[in-house]
Amino acid sequence: MSDRHRRETWARRRRDGDRVLTAGRVAAALLVVLAAAGLAMPVTPISYVDSGSMAPALSPGDGFLAVPAAVTGPPEVGDVVVYRSEGVDPGGLVVHRVVDRTSEGYVTRGDANPVTDQRAGEPPVGRDRVVAHAVAVDGDVVALPGVGHVATRLDWLRSAFGG
Repeated sequence: MSDRHRRETWARRRRDGDRVLTAGRVAAALLVVLAAAGLAMPVTPISYVDSGSMAPALSPGDGFLAVPAAVTGPPEVGDVVVYRSEGVDPGGLVVHRVVDRTSEGYVTRGDANPVTDQRAGEPPVGRDRVVAHAVAVDGDVVALPGVGHVATRLDWLRSAFGG
């Protein structure tokens, strides 16, 4: 390998490394901004799932970006939404996919679940109960692996030390 070729190879690797580093910094800055915005919004822009009902799109402990329903349009079939439960876990938040729309509301189901939430006892989800939409690219939820595990540990530390 010639010296010129070696120098060009190292220069290309350095440029590629700089691009990756810059992209990483932009992503980190975006996450910090989203987390800070969460302090002013009723829904945290980075949320997570703690069950396997949304596998394979979201595994237990995976985080995702949640856009408050107040700034999005109505959900469409295929969207993953966060809604406030009334039947199965009253007041709890559920992260499931909209699979149908009826005159009574949205029909939802976890990707890994054999039946819809409505067949399991949850009433149809009205738009007023939709709290947020998960960010998706080409129909795939943008997952943040492990974020839920970190958030759970931080919550534990905060409660353990009186926070």
